[in-house]
Amino acid sequence: METYLKPPKLSEQHEQIYNALINTEGSKISLKYPKAGAYLSAFVVADIDSDPSEEAIVFYEKPNQTGSDLSTLRINFLDQENGRWDSKNDFAAEGNEVERVFISKLGSSDITNVIIGTGSQTEKKAMLFFCDDKPEPELQPLGTYAVMDVTDLNNDSCNELIMINSTPEGNTAQLKWLDERNTLVSGPVLTLSENTTDILQLIYGKQNEDSTAVYLDSYINTNTIVTEIMKPEVYDGTIILTHVNADNADSEPINRTVRNSSLISRDIDNDGIIEIPINTVFKGYEDKPETEQINMTNWYVLENNMFVRKYSGYYSITDGYAFILPEKWEDKVTVKSVNDDIIFCSYDEASENQTELMRICVAGTKETEELIRKKEYSQYLQVSSSGDTIYLACLPAAGGPLALSSSEIMFNFKIIQ
Repeated sequence: METYLKPPKLSEQHEQIYNALINTEGSKISLKYPKAGAYLSAFVVADIDSDPSEEAIVFYEKPNQTGSDLSTLRINFLDQENGRWDSKNDFAAEGNEVERVFISKLGSSDITNVIIGTGSQTEKKAMLFFCDDKPEPELQPLGTYAVMDVTDLNNDSCNELIMINSTPEGNTAQLKWLDERNTLVSGPVLTLSENTTDILQLIYGKQNEDSTAVYLDSYINTNTIVTEIMKPEVYDGTIILTHVNADNADSEPINRTVRNSSLISRDIDNDGIIEIPINTVFKGYEDKPETEQINMTNWYVLENNMFVRKYSGYYSITDGYAFILPEKWEDKVTVKSVNDDIIFCSYDEASENQTELMRICVAGTKETEELIRKKEYSQYLQVSSSGDTIYLACLPAAGGPLALSSSEIMFNFKIIQ
C-alpha cells in the first residue's frame, strides 16, 4: 500500500511556504501531517497574532538532527513580509507524530493561542504557544495527555482546554485556561474511575440550556468499556469539573454503564443529548444459550439525576443502523435473524404462532433490485442508502394493530455511523 501513497500536491501558497522553510532548514526534510482534529495539513495558515497579515505553521521532520537538541520532529513558525514568507522560529517537539492542533483563545484572554499535541504510541505531550505581538511565540508546556480538546463547557463564550490523562491507577481530568492577565490557570485534577485504561472517546452532550456535559467512554479491558459523565461548575469564580453520578447507576440492567466496547455513547436522534446504549435480550431469548441470543439495545439518557430509558430497539453495529421500537411494539415484538436479514415478529411463546411484521434487508443495489423483482412482500420501502448500500424495509400484506405505516418506519430507522 505504501507504494501507492503520495503526498498531496501543494497549493501555490503552500509551495511558497515550503520553499521558505527549506531555504532556512535545508531540503532534507519530510512533512508531518496531524492525525486528527480540524487541522489535518502539514501547513496551517491563520491569523495568530495581532498584526494584519497571516502566519503559517509547518510540521516537519528533520533527520540527523545534531547539537544539544536531538529531536527530529519540528514546528516552524513563518510570517509574511512584503508578500514573501520567512521562517522566524523553529521549535523541537517530542515524539514522532503530530497528534492534533487547535488555534483558539482560552478563558478571558484576548490572545489567540496555538495548542499542539505531539508524541508516540506510548506518550503524548501538549504545548501551548502564546502568539501575541512579541517577536517570538512563547512556549508553555502543558504536560502529558491521553485526550484533549478545546470547548466552551459552561456557555460563557470563553473556551477551556480539557485534558484527560491515563495513569496506572485510572484516568484523571483537568481544565486549563488563561485569565485576564494572560496567565495560564490549571483547575483541580478530577480523579476518574479506577481500573480504567485507554480512552475510547470523549464527546459532549447538552446537560441543560446553560452548560455542556462531558461523556467519557474508557476501556476497562480489551472488550469492555464504562461511561463517566462530568459537568462544569463554578466555585469562587473558578470553573471545575465534577462527577455526575446517577442515583440508579448500580441498578440492573444499567450496572454502572459497563458494557461491550462496541456500544459507544452517541447522540442517535440529533437532539444534543447523549444516549448510552446497554444491551438486554429480546423476548423469547432469555433462556437460550448466549450464542443464540439476539440483543435488544436500550438507549439511556441522564435525566433528573437518573438514568432513564429513552429508546429500545435492534442495533446492527455491522450494518450501521438502529430501528427503534415504536410504543405500540413495546413488550409485544421480538426478532429473528434469517440470512443476515432481521425480521420483526409479534411475540408468542410458541414460535410457530409469531406473525412477521417487517423485514429489514441491507444489500447492494443489484441485490435489492433482484429482491424487489421477486415480489415476496406487498411493499418495499427504501428507508436509507449509503453509496451502493441500500437499507430496505419489506412489509407483508397482513395488517393488524401492530402494522407500521411508512412514516413510522422512516421515523424510527436511524443510520448510525
